[in-house]
Amino acid sequence: MLTSLILQLQAPAEANLPANLGRAGQSLLLRLIGGREPALAQELHQAERARPYTVSNLVLGKRAGGSLHAQAGQSGWLRFTGLTEAVSRHLLALAQQPPESVELDGYQFQVSGATLDPAVHPWAGQITYQDLAAPYLLGGRASPGSTLRLEFASPTTFRSQGRFLPLPQPELVFGSLLDRWQTFAPIALHPDTRRFAAEAVVLSRYELRTRGMPYVKAGTRGGGEARSGGEQAGHYPTIIGFTGRVIFAVLNRDRYWLNVLHLLAAFAFYSGVGYQTAAGLGQVRQI
Repeated sequence: MLTSLILQLQAPAEANLPANLGRAGQSLLLRLIGGREPALAQELHQAERARPYTVSNLVLGKRAGGSLHAQAGQSGWLRFTGLTEAVSRHLLALAQQPPESVELDGYQFQVSGATLDPAVHPWAGQITYQDLAAPYLLGGRASPGSTLRLEFASPTTFRSQGRFLPLPQPELVFGSLLDRWQTFAPIALHPDTRRFAAEAVVLSRYELRTRGMPYVKAGTRGGGEARSGGEQAGHYPTIIGFTGRVIFAVLNRDRYWLNVLHLLAAFAFYSGVGYQTAAGLGQVRQI
C-alpha cells in the first residue's frame, strides 16, 4: 500500500522558525506512530536501510535568510508518505482521526484537517502497488510516451562517490526510484533499468534553480541527518539541491522499457527521489 497524507496546520501565534523543518517533521511522524505502535516506531528510528516513508518540509509562512516567518492564523501543511503496509496503516488512521495539535521543533501548530484524498489536496493520495503497476506491467500501454515530465518540488540531491550531486542525471533519478521500488514493492522490476536510463534517457528540457538547505546533525533542533561511517555533519554545513521541472527524453522507444520508466515516474509521487527524503528533501511528482 502506498499512501500520501496531508496534515493541514495552522499557526496559533506569530513565530520565527528554522527554514528547514524536515528533521522535525520526521521526529513528529515517529512520535505519532509511536503513540500507536511503539515497536514499529523504534524499528523505523533505528533503520539503516532505505526508509519506508517520506516527510516534507513544513509548507507554511515565508522563508527568508534561513528562517521561516509564520503569522498568527496562517495555514499550511505537512506531508507524510508510506511505502509499506505497516507505515500506511498508521497514515490511514491519522487521516481518520488526526491529533488536535502537533509540535515541530518546539512550536505548536493546530491541526485543522487531514486527508488522503487528491480531490482535497494535490499532494494527497493512496493506491496499492498492484494498481499503480497494472497499467504499465500487465501488457503495458500500447504507445507509452517517449518523454517523462517531473516536478522537483523540494530541494533534491544525490550522494555519488561520497559527494553531493545536485543534478537530475537520468541514471541517478531513475536509479534512486528503482532502488526504492525493489526494496518495498511486491513486484520486482528488471535490474537493468538503471543501465537503460544511463544509456537511453537524456535531459531534454529543464527549468531548475539551486537552493541551499542547512545540514545539521540528527538530534539537533531543526536538524539534518547524521551520516554513517564516521562522517561529521560539519563537513557539509549546507546541502545544495535543485528544484524545478525536468523533461526526460527516451532515445530507445522500446515499449517495455518505456512502461517501466513511466511506472517509476508515477511511483516518485510516493517514494521521493534522492537523498534525505525522510527529512524534507526530494519531494517529486509526475506532471
